[in-house]
Amino acid sequence: MVKREWEIIVETVTAVAVGVFLGLQVYYGYVYESGIWTILYHLLPMGLLYVGMIFLQIFPEILNGSNEPLPKLVRMYAVRMIRICKLFLVTGVLVPSVADVLGIKMNSAYSLIIMGGILGTIGYYFYRIFQYNSSQKK
Repeated sequence: MVKREWEIIVETVTAVAVGVFLGLQVYYGYVYESGIWTILYHLLPMGLLYVGMIFLQIFPEILNGSNEPLPKLVRMYAVRMIRICKLFLVTGVLVPSVADVLGIKMNSAYSLIIMGGILGTIGYYFYRIFQYNSSQKK
């Protein structure tokens, strides 16, 4: 499978997971007769995080702290890092919601595993960017 196809699959799975999460939150609000503000408090953080990470995918130069364009390979690594971190984040929120619907109690180590995945992804791509920058200075 080509990298580009893999990235499309990751992005599609993430978008579907966000849709399922939002649907579950509305379902919870209906079943438990929550007020509109409670539903908004559940939907707003996920919506803002998702939109913010999409914004970073479109403009990864923000990670660099300047408007200066990133080299092509660094930009590609930054976008992949954000895309995979977004998948981990959405999955980390969706799985406990689905477990609640199914009546399954989540182990407390689950959030540590998700954070480890996010930090591992960031560390891996920072290392790849560091390697690229080091090879360019030679």
